[in-house]
Amino acid sequence: MMRRGFTMLELLMAIVLLGGITAVTAMTFSVITNGWQTSTEYMDKMQRADYGLDQVVSALRSLYYPHDGEQSYDYGFILQDNGEGDDPDSSDVIEWSKMGAAIVGNKNAIADTVHRVQVMILEEGDSNWKEEIQVTGLYARLCNDVALTPKDEEEDAPDEGYGFGNSELYQPVLIADGIVGFNCRVLPSDEGIDDGENDRRKFEDEFQASNSVPYKVELTFRIADPEGKSYRSNTAPLMRIVRIPLYEQSKDGAKPAGAEEKGDPRRGGTSIRPGASTGNRPGTGGANRPGAGGGARPGGGAAPGGAAIGGGGAPPPGGMAP
Repeated sequence: MMRRGFTMLELLMAIVLLGGITAVTAMTFSVITNGWQTSTEYMDKMQRADYGLDQVVSALRSLYYPHDGEQSYDYGFILQDNGEGDDPDSSDVIEWSKMGAAIVGNKNAIADTVHRVQVMILEEGDSNWKEEIQVTGLYARLCNDVALTPKDEEEDAPDEGYGFGNSELYQPVLIADGIVGFNCRVLPSDEGIDDGENDRRKFEDEFQASNSVPYKVELTFRIADPEGKSYRSNTAPLMRIVRIPLYEQSKDGAKPAGAEEKGDPRRGGTSIRPGASTGNRPGTGGANRPGAGGGARPGGGAAPGGAAIGGGGAPPPGGMAP
């Protein structure tokens, strides 16, 4: 009895079928693996952005404003509106005075005193600073209270110019990478607003009263797309609305009713009179502010006191520690 073997055609068909199954399996595995890696990277960026947002929120809640009965541009909130915050070039810059470890870290000497912070988005390769920016993300500049801040010695700087205008000091410090956009809006006052009301239609892109602080601040961070697809970029905004505790006090500089008597934590200091020239502060028309037309960004030296940011807490898992 003769045994029948496989013909050449049958063998070729089997090889083709096996090859097709193998290719489909490999493609499926690759898609699943890439999807897992992309999701992991995206979650990491979300964690880091959330960490950075928490730091800024904590810093705003620890805002400092003196109760000497006068309004002061030295301690006011400054908002420089550069656009919608979809990318570094259109991101806003905010600046205020605070106390505490948020952003600066609890090992920094200035955490226990009044200090000024300036928060912005910077792009990788930005060479407008003493040290070139190595990674795109959320950055902060830190300096001591106005009484301890070196004056700007540039020729066009007024006598009462603020320290962040100094082109030789305050190198930006990374808070969180992966954040490519930042937009800030404010609710200037509480007139006609219930304390628990967050009607976003009433928030404004500009804040003119830089000798005081707004009633509420809306922060929106935008996360970079891990796959770099332009049609997906900036599609994951993180937003918080912060009620500023010292809003009422900043309206006239008066101490809140019922507050206990405490010494002023500032080490001296002078006040800029309302209406005086605001010099090089961002968003007030001065030279050398970040993003200002016709003026270079203030460059940096080392942050004062070897500033280490992060509020003293451990950074979120995955990625470079801020």
